[in-house]
Amino acid sequence: MATVVREHLRLHHTADELFDLVLDVRAYPQFINQITALRVLRESENDLTAEARVRYKFVAEKFTTRVQSCPETRRIDVSFISGPFRTLNNSWQFLPLSDGSCLVDFFIEAEFKIGMLQMLLEANKARAGQVLINRFSAEAARRYAISGNPSVNLDDEIDALVK
Repeated sequence: MATVVREHLRLHHTADELFDLVLDVRAYPQFINQITALRVLRESENDLTAEARVRYKFVAEKFTTRVQSCPETRRIDVSFISGPFRTLNNSWQFLPLSDGSCLVDFFIEAEFKIGMLQMLLEANKARAGQVLINRFSAEAARRYAISGNPSVNLDDEIDALVK
């Protein structure tokens, strides 16, 4: 059975900045410790294929994904091509908020072919999603200035976007 993680969080950077950050796949090994190497195999406008080498504890694997982006809607979809997964689907949506900050809608569904790896993923699913989001958030803070007003409560606006 596939492991699913969905996160909604407000980040104090623009939607365009965060969209560009997630599309900068070549830089992932610089700020995501588990990615030891990444190479782009094919690239065209709004579509690329990349191979990643990852290491987590005693596990080292290689997998290939297709990354499709839509700048107009600030959406990125990642789909599985080859590697140790049965299923791998990932999406990011960056929704601008009225104060200039951004609501990030993050989704990942993954299932490994190997039962032991799937059990490891399932046991760490909450942490794994949070670690990934934290890595991107930290890199955004390093690259970009703060956007929006952290003291402004936008809960109603966010609730309307999430529904």
